[in-house]
Amino acid sequence: MLSSKNMIFRCIPIWMLLPVLSHAQQLRRLPLQEAIQLARNHSSQLSADSLQYRMAETRVAQTAANALPQVNVNASYRRLSDNIEPFIITLPAGSFNINSQILNQSYNSVQLTQLLFSGGKVTYGKQAFKKEAEASRSDYDKSVLALEQQVTDLWFNLYNAKASQKIILSNIETLGKRRDDQEAFRVQGIVLANDVLQIDLSITRLRSNLADISSLAGSLNYNLCIVMGIDPATEIEIPDDYLHPVAATVPLQSYVDAALSQRAELKSYKLRSEAAGYRIKAARADYFPTLSLVGNYNYDRPNQRVIPSVSRFDYSAYAGVNLAWQLSSLYTNHSRVRENKLSALQLKSSSQLASENIQVEVSTNYQEYKKTMDKMTLVQTELEQATENYRVEQNKLNAQTTTPTDFLDANLKLLQAQLDLATAKANAELAYRKLIRSTGESAN
Repeated sequence: MLSSKNMIFRCIPIWMLLPVLSHAQQLRRLPLQEAIQLARNHSSQLSADSLQYRMAETRVAQTAANALPQVNVNASYRRLSDNIEPFIITLPAGSFNINSQILNQSYNSVQLTQLLFSGGKVTYGKQAFKKEAEASRSDYDKSVLALEQQVTDLWFNLYNAKASQKIILSNIETLGKRRDDQEAFRVQGIVLANDVLQIDLSITRLRSNLADISSLAGSLNYNLCIVMGIDPATEIEIPDDYLHPVAATVPLQSYVDAALSQRAELKSYKLRSEAAGYRIKAARADYFPTLSLVGNYNYDRPNQRVIPSVSRFDYSAYAGVNLAWQLSSLYTNHSRVRENKLSALQLKSSSQLASENIQVEVSTNYQEYKKTMDKMTLVQTELEQATENYRVEQNKLNAQTTTPTDFLDANLKLLQAQLDLATAKANAELAYRKLIRSTGESAN
């Protein structure tokens, strides 16, 4: 019959899970792709970047509207006072009134202006805003990949934490059984109490490690829920069979070339540099005159062209061209042109710096991926060796030909190898996904 102390150690795994079970309102099985989609739907940053892109498109339409005919309509009505005496001219042939009292007056006009030439300012301005809109779209794509990487990091780290929890709980249960056996031998006087105490100490250490990992898992679980916009009390279950074998690598330069041609940052800088070039041309357009087609249609009572004035509606119209040239721009516009040139140079320098940083990032991710692949091979060999060593020490312990110290040392090595292998597989896929995303592609 088991003692009360034995029962306590048997219940340890259950007690360790009680805090988690008591706080979790619901359990949700969550593959990585679903987590990424939830985060994309919830992300405030993506919403802001999307609005920025739409605003940039609106500015393109606003600039294009400047080239369309501008139409103005004016209408007015006036009621004059009757206290003014008409002006009458008297001649030998008679007299006539040249200032008729027309008390009800109305003036109405339609004005049309069509820009014909402005040095290309409208066209260049439109192209500049168009490039800025495309750059905003690249910024959005960059934010999407950054969010995917954030969710992927959280998801795989949570996977590692939960996998470690399971392995440690299993090891606690195994050591609990070994302790029961040693306790029975102690009662029979075969082993010392200190031998049992050593196993108790190992279990306590594992409980401490489990508490740390459980705390980490809880934090990762909460953060992932927040990023996805779901109830933070939801306990996320990571599918055990989700990990996939990663693809074989190609030479580093292939990844670097892909990144330099695909990364959203570089596309954004390229587009903004092109926009800066158009802004320089638009600024230079201020050196030129503006030529417009103008037209006007009036329907007035009285019409000012009718003399003497008559109290009736008459129309008049004109059409022509208008030339406007701000000559002072020939010497005042230099600073504006220079400012746009300096802006273009700044973008070029920033693009070069971003290109160098991207190459370093890709190289770092490539080396990290290779390291995780090499480490996974070594860990598999380590697990095989640790398993065999544990089997030998366990048999010796059962036969009472070794001490618990040697057995616990073998158990610790086996536990570490199991933890290393569980995390190595996840870390290898995580490193591969980071490498692919650093080239500007989605790894999903």
